[in-house]
Amino acid sequence: MSVQPVPYPDANPIRVQGRPSLVEGLERHLVALSAILDRLADRVVLFRYREWVFVSFGLFGALGAVLTTGLMGAILVGQGVAPGVFLGMALLGSAAVVGGSWLLGQAFDYRLLLEDPRKALRRPVFVSWGGVLGLALTLMLFASLSGPGVLTLLDALARSIFLGHAVGRIGCLAYGCCYGRPTRGPLAITYRNPQAKAVRVGHRHGIPLHPAALYEAALELALLVAVNAIALYGAPLGAPTALAAVGYGCIRFSVEFSRDQADRAVIGSLSLNHLIALAVIGFGAGVAALALPGGLGVAPAVSWSASLSAAPWLASASVPGALVIFVGFSLHRGGVGRW
Repeated sequence: MSVQPVPYPDANPIRVQGRPSLVEGLERHLVALSAILDRLADRVVLFRYREWVFVSFGLFGALGAVLTTGLMGAILVGQGVAPGVFLGMALLGSAAVVGGSWLLGQAFDYRLLLEDPRKALRRPVFVSWGGVLGLALTLMLFASLSGPGVLTLLDALARSIFLGHAVGRIGCLAYGCCYGRPTRGPLAITYRNPQAKAVRVGHRHGIPLHPAALYEAALELALLVAVNAIALYGAPLGAPTALAAVGYGCIRFSVEFSRDQADRAVIGSLSLNHLIALAVIGFGAGVAALALPGGLGVAPAVSWSASLSAAPWLASASVPGALVIFVGFSLHRGGVGRW
């Protein structure tokens, strides 16, 4: 009688009946996601009209503006803000986002601005910190002119901005700005379109890069849930603003290490974006110190029935601001990267 050999068990305890391990399965999904990102990286231009070029970044920015405006409007209208006041706030805020982003983009590249002002001013460069600051200043202006307090407006912004900003970050992936460092990992985005900023300016043609904007978008959605959760559970006035500032500052500080900052380091390996993120964390911590004991007051209740009844109006009210965002962030002239 022959003795049959007993097969050795699989050396990998995660494998079961020939199925791939969890790590291998995750890597396969990341590689598939990378293929989707590569297709997105080739969609720099949305359409052209004569000498005007409209890049796809503006489309994602406009979609994000609609989502943020809709959610923020629902919160504020439910808190008693007049729809007309919110419409003016949304329109002026959209212009402030575009203008503030462009002005800070010029300030970041001040050397070129001083050496060749004409060339510098003809570049559609944007820095998102400027847009956030412009929007915050707009809310402060409306708070001084109308009924809602500034913290009520900032809390509503904190509960909505990350939804639109996350969508806008997908536009960054399509345009090729905010590009990451080279990576050998399974998740990467590779730019081959010569119009992508990562190729046109960064000279990163065909190099797998960290999809830094995707990391930020995913973390922003998690922060969006957290900020709204504490608001719905009765957090005091100012607490959503504090959590949003501290949370986003931490997100940006960490994500910046995956971005290509070779020409923006100011202190060791820290870039100017790192320092701004630390300042935002400090601002949020200061607000938290005042808000968490309840020293800033009680947040106004939201009447969601009033918000629901105003939903058709809010949908139409988001259009003008979204158009401003679309044109401001998509319009180029003669070619990508110039006006």
